[in-house]
Amino acid sequence: MTVGEALAEARYRAGLTVDEVSERTRIREAVIRGIEQDDYEACGGDLYVRGYVRAIAGAIGIDAQPLIREYDQRQVDAPQTPKAPEAAETPEAADTPEAAETLETPETPEAADTPEAADTPEAAAAPAIAESTASTAPTENPARGRTQRRVAAIAVLALAVVGAAVGLVASGLNHHAQAKNTTASSPTLQRTAAPGTAKPATAPTPTKPKPVKAQPKTPPVAAGARIRALPIKLAAAFGTDGLVDGDNPQIAMYAITPGAPLPWESQWYVTPEFGMLKTGTGLLLDMGRRVTVTSVRIQLGPYAGADLQLRVGNSAAALSSFKVVTHANGVGGAVRFRLRSPRTARYVLLWFTLLPPNGAGQYQVSVSRAVVNGRP
Repeated sequence: MTVGEALAEARYRAGLTVDEVSERTRIREAVIRGIEQDDYEACGGDLYVRGYVRAIAGAIGIDAQPLIREYDQRQVDAPQTPKAPEAAETPEAADTPEAAETLETPETPEAADTPEAADTPEAAAAPAIAESTASTAPTENPARGRTQRRVAAIAVLALAVVGAAVGLVASGLNHHAQAKNTTASSPTLQRTAAPGTAKPATAPTPTKPKPVKAQPKTPPVAAGARIRALPIKLAAAFGTDGLVDGDNPQIAMYAITPGAPLPWESQWYVTPEFGMLKTGTGLLLDMGRRVTVTSVRIQLGPYAGADLQLRVGNSAAALSSFKVVTHANGVGGAVRFRLRSPRTARYVLLWFTLLPPNGAGQYQVSVSRAVVNGRP
């Protein structure tokens, strides 16, 4: 017996119509009829099919787990549709003829190829001009020239000797005057220096102050990012087995959608303890990346009595991946969790362990206007 046949037969035994099941589960009649005929095209995927089957089974009073296992087994046994061939890779820019073709720059002539200055007509004519000048100059008497050169050399030597003597005399007078002035101005030198041995005092060399390097200013520490409402990427129903058995997953996004027509609601149960069918149900908030969470605010239904835990984690694989950071008991209406210390995580899980009444004789929880505050 298929999943659809089992649901249809159980509905007949319960004496319910498709319209009545739709009212109880808030699932469209067309979707229920399609599931009873094993047509799941309108469900939107395996995750939603499991949620619909669980909701319908709960409304007509049968266990959903065998049906979900049967559905999963049929999906595994179903032949896989071959994937379409991937598009051929486009040629890279480097492989195209245009990219491969490059224009070579013509080489410029080197400087060595230019004619040298010696090859110019002006340079070639210079020796001829020099030769004609030498040939037209008057002839000098050799003996007379040698005599003139000797006289000039003697005169230069005499001037050099006189200049050196004058420099030595001036230097001695200056040295003596400095020694006399130093001895007269320093009593210590007058007592200790012997006559004729006084040396000029060496003036102290002024020391230049070392430049003081300016200390770099320490930039002020940036203030922490302001706490604000963080964007929530996704909301999903979460059950004891994770995302595969959450309550009413098709409307989970209503909990974070502003102006949504309805809240997210769990399935209804005959007792606050989920009719002994499970130990809890939850709503998962996916932040898209790790963020720092400081508080969470949600709006529950008008009836008090819900017990819930606020859990955080970085993996949504299983309930054990989340850590309890705070909890509240017997609450309803607006609920706000303030964390004693900020927590860094990607996922925030609202986990309900006890259901409030829904005003119709059953027990059911609803969540809307979920807000997560913190720093991105």
